[in-house]
Amino acid sequence: MRVNANFRWAPGTILLGSALLLAGLILSGCSAVELHRRSATAAAQAVATAATEDATWAALEAAGNELQATAQTLSEGATQAAATISALASTPTAVQQATDETPPFPASAETSLYAQVPIDSDRLNIIAALAFDADGQLLAATRAGEIYALPDRDGDGLADETRLVFADDEQQLIQVAGLIVRGDALLLLHGGRHSLLRDADGDGLFDSVTHLNDELSADQSPLQASNGLVESPDGRLFTVDVNAGEILQIVLRE
Repeated sequence: MRVNANFRWAPGTILLGSALLLAGLILSGCSAVELHRRSATAAAQAVATAATEDATWAALEAAGNELQATAQTLSEGATQAAATISALASTPTAVQQATDETPPFPASAETSLYAQVPIDSDRLNIIAALAFDADGQLLAATRAGEIYALPDRDGDGLADETRLVFADDEQQLIQVAGLIVRGDALLLLHGGRHSLLRDADGDGLFDSVTHLNDELSADQSPLQASNGLVESPDGRLFTVDVNAGEILQIVLRE
């Protein structure tokens, strides 16, 4: 294509072209600013979203750690409970212990002399009751109201001595029929009455007598005779009326 050398641009054409070029530049410039603004906004939103996600993951991680710790605690508790149950299962019950500790039923028996207490046949003084005191010492009460201590200190099956610990010189315990030890005192049943013996001065001899009742019960005549005392596991006392065939309960009152 050949250009005419004599061609010349008209002034109006030049102005129009310049205006169009300027408008294009302005429009192009506005688009770049808008794109930059939008990019900045998107970047800020991405940062905020990332921060939110980080916080969420941190919270989830903390919750997971807490759940893991709780599970560990529950596991340890279950292990301890299982150990306790196993220990209880391997521990014999009271019935089993009693059965295990119960000696075998005896196949035979023999009698040997342990001690001898003086007997006065003129007073019909016979051994009426036996009991062990708090120290494991055997006590023997005679019908006439005498109390003897018969200790076996060396454990050889024989009494080391026969020691009189209450003589009843005033005949306060005539017709003794039963003997029970209550702490450091002796409770005796004699002639339908109940009395306590104590060692008031601590010399090993009983010297204080307290009568708990002075008369026979209304339904018991002087001809009736009680015999023996037995204490129940809950502390109640029982005796028998040998003539009437009755079992009597003794109530001690403060």
